Amino acid sequence: MEKIWDSLYVEMMKRVQIPPEEWEYFRALTSRRAIAKGSHFIQAGEEADSIGFCVGGLFRLYYTTPDGVEFNKSFCTKNDFVTSYSSLLQEVPSYFSIQALADSELIAFRYRELQALYDRHVCWERLGRIIAEHMFMNKETRERELLLLSAEDRYRLFQQRFGHLSHLIPQYHIASYLGITAVALSRIRRRLT
Repeated sequence: MEKIWDSLYVEMMKRVQIPPEEWEYFRALTSRRAIAKGSHFIQAGEEADSIGFCVGGLFRLYYTTPDGVEFNKSFCTKNDFVTSYSSLLQEVPSYFSIQALADSELIAFRYRELQALYDRHVCWERLGRIIAEHMFMNKETRERELLLLSAEDRYRLFQQRFGHLSHLIPQYHIASYLGITAVALSRIRRRLT
């Protein structure tokens, strides 16, 4: 159990220096959450209040159209932060859902408590900024790939990033993430093998 918090501390220290006493204070504000395969951390229509740090498992972030069609926007794996950031900032319902594709585990902390920490020590303000920058870079990278790269190139990048977990991700979810049909994905996979 201690190992999980130690892992989080190591990952956070890669981003910002956190004094031990600040870490102990923060740790008391966190909760460990097991998310079963198929369950949600956040569902569209609910207001997000927490940020999760994935300590194990796999999540997909997806939009659902009014007629029930789903579009995967991203995947989240170990050592990634995950939330609906615009929901946190604007205090509005999330436009997308975050679902576990495998039994997963998060260390979660409330966004309002992180904001309160900003005045406590500069390390927390830096951490908040770094989380926001990380999420922005992921979003910008994803947009660029969808707009400028071919489906085949997007699939190659998917394999680089998530290939080690592709056995956990159904092909229709991969196709949705790539912005193509499952048939087009099958063709790409045949061409590349």
